[in-house]
Amino acid sequence: MKKTRLLIMVLLLQLFVTLGSGTVVSYANTRDRAPSGLMVWGKDFSGLSRAQVSAHLRDKLPDTVTYKKQVFPLKWDNTYVKIEQWLDQVYPVSTGSWFADAFQSLARPSTVISFESIGVDRAEIITQLHALSMVINEPARKATIVFEEGQLKKTDGRSGIEFDIEATWLKISQEHEQQQVEAVITIVPAKPSTADISNIGDNLGDYTTYFNSQDVQRTNNVRLAALALNNHLIPPGEVFSFNDVVGERTEETGYLPSTVFVNQSKINDIGGGICQDSSTLYQAVLQANLVIEEKHTHSLPVSYVLRGQDATVSYGILDFRFRNNTQGYLLISARTGANWLRIRLFGLADDEHPELSNPEGYPIGPESWDKDPK
Repeated sequence: MKKTRLLIMVLLLQLFVTLGSGTVVSYANTRDRAPSGLMVWGKDFSGLSRAQVSAHLRDKLPDTVTYKKQVFPLKWDNTYVKIEQWLDQVYPVSTGSWFADAFQSLARPSTVISFESIGVDRAEIITQLHALSMVINEPARKATIVFEEGQLKKTDGRSGIEFDIEATWLKISQEHEQQQVEAVITIVPAKPSTADISNIGDNLGDYTTYFNSQDVQRTNNVRLAALALNNHLIPPGEVFSFNDVVGERTEETGYLPSTVFVNQSKINDIGGGICQDSSTLYQAVLQANLVIEEKHTHSLPVSYVLRGQDATVSYGILDFRFRNNTQGYLLISARTGANWLRIRLFGLADDEHPELSNPEGYPIGPESWDKDPK
């Protein structure tokens, strides 16, 4: 009986020694090796050391963004920290006990936590891409047109370049083979473009009204409003608002008190007289066959257009608005002389909006198409 017990004890001791030896050998062979089946971005890292996996993962992150011949480096400092934190789960940190580490290695599951949990630091890259946008972006330069010295003067426009930060980040986050990622660029068209401006050339409306230049304060107001209207462009389909374009009439903006009509009576108020501008513009709009969206008539007759042919305005209360229903941009030319205000509309003529044959005005029109009133 004693011999049997002794034999059993010897066998158990031998078993423990064998298991311990196996554990030691297994730990020695696997303690710094990735578990079988570790796949990241389509690459099998099974059996590689931590240092090898860390180096491979870093190499799979793009290190530059390119645009034309420029190369911009990327920094992944925060992401590298997260990679090491993820590797701590793949390669458990030592407990300080060699035997405990050996048995912990044996207990390590064959499948490891998903690589998605690394959490590539998006904010780290987005910040760098925002900085790149300041270098790459080029604002669009709109084409311009003005009516000066009796002719339309035009300058060409240029499309802009905008660095697409989100689209570039998406390329970076999905690129695991190439070290360089080409920047995603969006072309920003100029509005108006050179083509838009080139279509402006036909005279669609031309109307002149007259004022008493001896009324200095009223004359000042008429001229200020004309300056605000002059060379204003209206895109096709857009509704023009007199109040929006001219703005609020205040002392700070240079307007002076003059006569205005209120409830069939005359009073002095800041900006009096600018209804001559809105009414002259209204006459040119009628000539151009544009769509009237809002128009109001004075409570009393005015001297600069026929009765009922005026368009009164009052900031925040009454407005004159019309829609550009032509096929192209409209240019407003508003000029003043010694005692006259002349407003023209230049655009693209068609059957509904034919080119104007002769200018008009009240009480008389310009003497010549090419010359302003005397």
